[in-house]
Amino acid sequence: MPFIFLGNALWLDFVNTQIIDGELVDLIGGSGAFLQWARAADLQTDAGDTVAFDATLTEAQAFRAHLRGAANSLKAGTALDPAFVEDINRRMADHPVATVLENSGDGWATRAKPVTIGPQRILAEIAHDFARFVSTEATNVRQCSNERCCIVFYDTSKNHTRRWCSMETCGNRAKAAGRRARVH
Repeated sequence: MPFIFLGNALWLDFVNTQIIDGELVDLIGGSGAFLQWARAADLQTDAGDTVAFDATLTEAQAFRAHLRGAANSLKAGTALDPAFVEDINRRMADHPVATVLENSGDGWATRAKPVTIGPQRILAEIAHDFARFVSTEATNVRQCSNERCCIVFYDTSKNHTRRWCSMETCGNRAKAAGRRARVH
């Protein structure tokens, strides 16, 4: 199953590595899958790091669960768990990043560049993204309106009224179901 990058933020894309496809599916649960996701997310990884990434999988899955809880808190407008905030701060302190200026083709932008390597650094990069997000854009975190979908995203639409993870999937299904209901 392909990875889903609809969250509009790295940390939300990581949360979205657990989806519902009839049942709960863990997209990073198999051997090498966490490393594959990191590469698909354009995160710098070391060649041949599958063993190290697999060894970190349980921690990555637990961190993802805490991030989903944080997304739920942001959606509800409630406080973040202090223990979770301590974990974010620890990850950032243990694996600092340097800010670099890059020309992305669309113009100049700053990017956090990790100064350490390995799967722990990937989790730290996700923690840095979460910290940046909550300090600047903590509102407009949404979950897809399809009750059989658990994708969360940052709503960047003009009026902040986005309902679906993707119009091509859940949005289209809802429109088709509405048409069928009106016809019958």
